Amino acid sequence: MAVSRLFLHCLCFILLFGCVSSAPIRRHGRAPSSRQHGASSNSFRGACSKTPDPQMCSRVLAASSAPPSASLDRQISAVSSFALHLTYSSYHLAQHLATIPPPRSAPRTYRGALQDCMELMSDTVDQLKLSISRLSELGNTRGPSYIMRSQLMDAQVSLSASYTYQDTCSGELHDKRMPSVPTAQLRKQVGDTSNAVAVALALADTLHQRIAP
Repeated sequence: MAVSRLFLHCLCFILLFGCVSSAPIRRHGRAPSSRQHGASSNSFRGACSKTPDPQMCSRVLAASSAPPSASLDRQISAVSSFALHLTYSSYHLAQHLATIPPPRSAPRTYRGALQDCMELMSDTVDQLKLSISRLSELGNTRGPSYIMRSQLMDAQVSLSASYTYQDTCSGELHDKRMPSVPTAQLRKQVGDTSNAVAVALALADTLHQRIAP
């Protein structure tokens, strides 16, 4: 698993420079609803207008409680924090599922898949924390634009790694041999996390274009 995670981390550079920023965001189920949050998804049309999926972007921003009037780097940080919260929740759910008897129809790899996802979620937590830290530094930077681009690039790499980890976990949970009932909520939460990270990446790409020389 360690070798696989190293390989996946290397793939994040491919995602960063092509798969996520230039291609349409791949949806993992429906984006989180914004009905329970103060800001309407319509408040984020400006920030999301240049992303691959503006509708999903607006819904995720609203669900993350990002201030509509905040700077783009703060909105990206809010979405990253939202993804971090979802990852913690998914980890605890996977941990619970691993402690209860699996369904009779579950394959022998059932608990192994849950364990793999827990490891991937742990890695996701580390990368999301790193991206939030870099975005915080970006907001306090007053130097040359190349310093801001470097800090943003660090955040993008961490976000891309997070997306890859969650996408890999989602693939394992959607294996046709996996029992659908006990893992349904976990699959949904992992999908919501992937969507949030994808939106953070798309917004980061928009910000990168703004500060490009």
